[in-house]
Amino acid sequence: MADIFEDRLKQAFNFETMAVIARRLGIPHATVRNYFRGRMPAPDVLIKIANETNVSLNWLLIGSGEMFVNDAHKADLGKLIDQRIEAIVIEKLGAWRTETVQDLGAVDLKPEFDIERVIKKYDDPQRAMSDWFRHEGRDYPQDYGVVFFRGWETFTIEEKLDAVRDAKKVLDRTLKKK
Repeated sequence: MADIFEDRLKQAFNFETMAVIARRLGIPHATVRNYFRGRMPAPDVLIKIANETNVSLNWLLIGSGEMFVNDAHKADLGKLIDQRIEAIVIEKLGAWRTETVQDLGAVDLKPEFDIERVIKKYDDPQRAMSDWFRHEGRDYPQDYGVVFFRGWETFTIEEKLDAVRDAKKVLDRTLKKK
């Protein structure tokens, strides 16, 4: 079950958090984090871990032999499995929670307006501008934009996108000044 040192360290402390392990050992949290990332503790810390958890140094270092120093402290297999399952669930939920928190900044924002989709769907610059303004919660002034769309029928899709974006920029600046 515990093929690498980090796994055995977690198991020795019954899958406690790094902060709890650091407190129990009286060492900085960053030091414990280094152990969880693959760094081996100094001999005095290894002895401290063994004494704190009552695990065998041999088991802690190389994973062989009995986990506990004496039979009286052996945990039953069911308890170890339950603890490991709990640790995995907490780890997975923690990863999920982190992703969710990172995405929260965009929850209140409207999705970006897809001008390309609107142009392809309607092929109408006035409709595209009107939809874009409506998406932003504004009214589209109908008397603007005509000059940007001369020759619309001959434009490529990229030229149509550029024309609508340019018209939008000019309108935004003009309306801002009013």
